[in-house]
Amino acid sequence: MNLFVFTQPDAFYIPKLLDRFMEEKPASAHIVGAAVLKGEIALDNVPDYLRLMGVRGTVLNGLDFVRHKTLDFLNRAVGIDGLYSSRGALRAHAIPEHTPENVNDPAFLDFLSEQDVDLVVSIACPQIVREDLLNCPPDGVINIHGALLPKYRGKLPSFWVLANGEEKTGVTVHYMNEQLDDGPIIVQKEVPIRPDDTLHSLVLRSKVQFGGSALAEAVRQIETGSVETKENPGGEATYFSFPDAEAIRRFRERGRKIR
Repeated sequence: MNLFVFTQPDAFYIPKLLDRFMEEKPASAHIVGAAVLKGEIALDNVPDYLRLMGVRGTVLNGLDFVRHKTLDFLNRAVGIDGLYSSRGALRAHAIPEHTPENVNDPAFLDFLSEQDVDLVVSIACPQIVREDLLNCPPDGVINIHGALLPKYRGKLPSFWVLANGEEKTGVTVHYMNEQLDDGPIIVQKEVPIRPDDTLHSLVLRSKVQFGGSALAEAVRQIETGSVETKENPGGEATYFSFPDAEAIRRFRERGRKIR
């Protein structure tokens, strides 16, 4: 079975998720390539993160990001232990990297067909996947989302469950369609929220620790033809976008922190 991954640049979470997925996926499932697409790491997004994390948090997070970039450079230059970027995780597992402008471009769909791609795996894909792409690989396109769908569709679900005082969250692997975080559910794993959880610790435990295993299990089920999907009903869905000032206030009043 040939897989192709859609993802974006990241220093903190995606590298670890990719590594765990590679460790746990079936040996017969081969990742023949990955598209690293322009995502949330951009100067245009700095004002949003300033509001979310405050000046101190933004500076500390920025310094940690620079540290990861430096270590990633050293890893490429001289070889050191650790995964410090999405691209670093791909290099570590000898996965060819591609950078298409638009994953829905007909020429890119032809490329996927030429690579005999059976299944596309979205890990924080920042682009909307259209119908022609959804129908291109024989086994479809799947996505991992950091919440228990159909609740908490949209952006930063781990932030929102903390801001809303939830006692549990989880991860969901589902088939994709053209609607946001929609499509039949393949695998879900529930994750309890701890009193001392920060946004950072919750993402690491849910989407990374549990998410890599859930994604591997979904691929295993698809490959063996044993998938038993369950509904992801739109009528029960809740949607969230980037946090506004009121949500950030609730998050802080509950004693929650970014890190």
